[in-house]
Amino acid sequence: MPSNITPTNMRLSGERKIQLEEIAQLTGAGSLSAAIGELIKLARTQGMVDHSIPGVTINSFDDGLAIAFDDASPTGFSHDGVEALAATIRDYVQGTAEGGVCCNMDHDYSVSRRGSSFKVAIPMNSANPKTWAADIALEFADLIEAECEKAKNA
Repeated sequence: MPSNITPTNMRLSGERKIQLEEIAQLTGAGSLSAAIGELIKLARTQGMVDHSIPGVTINSFDDGLAIAFDDASPTGFSHDGVEALAATIRDYVQGTAEGGVCCNMDHDYSVSRRGSSFKVAIPMNSANPKTWAADIALEFADLIEAECEKAKNA
């Protein structure tokens, strides 16, 4: 089933737009959306919101994680698989990945660049991959690594 999460246009006062632009500049965020992401990170460090991404479900197990997008069945990842997926996402976002698409047969995922966004498919042949802006793709990488670390230390 496709995600019901759709992009939205928000109306901001001119003053709020200027404040968001200042936050974007100070944090190195590349867009107003990324600046909002920085504010969400701050709220997370203050314990105001959980570290999660709408439409992403992560369950931890002794030997790895099960990750699902939207209502799809979860895909299991070993700790090595989680680390490989996170590293691949970072390589694509940072522009250091070779090739247009990474299809990891060992861990059953694919990552590719789509214009200024990044497509992550788990499993690799998923009918409903996620296409995210760079800041959300990196947040997903951070999130799965943090969950993997918790699972290892449980």
